[in-house]
Amino acid sequence: MNIKSFMIAPEAVTREVSFERFSEPFVIQTIRETENDALKKNSTTTRIAKGGNRIKDLNIDKYTDALLVRCVKYPDLQEAELQAFYGTDGDAAATLKEMLFSGEYANLSQEVLELNGFDSEEDVKEEVKN
Repeated sequence: MNIKSFMIAPEAVTREVSFERFSEPFVIQTIRETENDALKKNSTTTRIAKGGNRIKDLNIDKYTDALLVRCVKYPDLQEAELQAFYGTDGDAAATLKEMLFSGEYANLSQEVLELNGFDSEEDVKEEVKN
């Protein structure tokens, strides 16, 4: 066995996701687990349960929004002109939600999860539990 076989710099993988309404595709990309971990931590709250035990609760909607904002490379959801058009100044997640219909948002979410190696939203929930 050779340890050097694991010494590979991770490079982001991209994929195009098309919707009929838009003349250009969305471009999504993978992220490293260190980035994913930060997104999960920012989307998790801790509460004290009866008996003093700490319980972590993942806000899956907040996590999904953050993951999509991070993984959508094009269009640039931080673009001021795009945010102004949709009336979502300073809120990239809101911009994406205003741009897409419910089913499109769900499809984009599924594409991002699959590209990053998750089979479904349930996989994400299981990962957070562990």
